[in-house]
Amino acid sequence: MKLTILGASAARPNGNDASAGYLVQSETTSIVLDCGAGVVSKLQAVFDPRLLDAVVISHLHSDHTLDLVALRYGLRYAPPGPVPPIPLYMPPDSRDFLARLGAVFGIGAESQGDFWADTLEVREYGDYLESGEPLVIGDLSLTFAPMQHYVPVWAIRVAELSTGRVLTYSADTGPAGPLADFAAGSDLLLCEATLLAQSPGSDPAYWGHLTATEAAEIATAAGVPRLVLTHLWEELGYERYLADARAAFSGEVSRARAGLVFTI
Repeated sequence: MKLTILGASAARPNGNDASAGYLVQSETTSIVLDCGAGVVSKLQAVFDPRLLDAVVISHLHSDHTLDLVALRYGLRYAPPGPVPPIPLYMPPDSRDFLARLGAVFGIGAESQGDFWADTLEVREYGDYLESGEPLVIGDLSLTFAPMQHYVPVWAIRVAELSTGRVLTYSADTGPAGPLADFAAGSDLLLCEATLLAQSPGSDPAYWGHLTATEAAEIATAAGVPRLVLTHLWEELGYERYLADARAAFSGEVSRARAGLVFTI
């Protein structure tokens, strides 16, 4: 299994980067996890978006969803023309969000009917949350776990069926989320580390992001050998993130950035 970072920024793209987006590939299957601002451009540089098997969204914040619009326009109009709709797996109760997003960006004739029709086949993964059954896309098996954030969000665990290798993606979460248990036994943890420190005096039960130290502590508790920090602010200093994480985790620590590839 291979992970290509398409974007690793928090809230808005850092310089020469994009917002959250990750290409995960086995020998036979290619999916994108999250699709924030700038992700489609980074994807286009390494893989033809028309060949994707699916796009999976962790939550509805714009830095994880905004480039769905760019993806839709590319699939519809980029030469040599439209392709069959690509499955788009959304969190529960997302259809109204997509309808409103389409209403904003639909222009002229495109404002009539379903903006996403014929390009992205919208599905919600709520049924998999209720049943506990994995979502199988080609050679990749996905399971989900709710995390702690300011809106409903799900971490995503991706297992390659042919090899048993496992990647866990935290999505956005605070330390109260059950990420360590969910990521246990993974070969790589792609973990948000938005902050260097939490707000003094605030209630940890309501924190919506992790520090690099907290991400490292979760990786240690999960027993993973490799930690990749993502969802970062360049203003806080990448080396500081890495130093904080390495002080609390004895395994391999890397920083996600657009174009970087990890073999799992």
